[in-house]
Amino acid sequence: MSDRLFAAFDIGLAFALALGLGLWQLVAVRRSIRRDRTRKDGSE
Repeated sequence: MSDRLFAAFDIGLAFALALGLGLWQLVAVRRSIRRDRTRKDGSE
């Protein structure tokens, strides 16, 4: 494997990891907000 190909693969892997973690956090926060809203609507 050439150095350029390995570098591109390494950068792509790091970017994919960061993007995946960001999306996971977005889903978790939205789920938490939705849960809080349903609790608020049910208690009032």
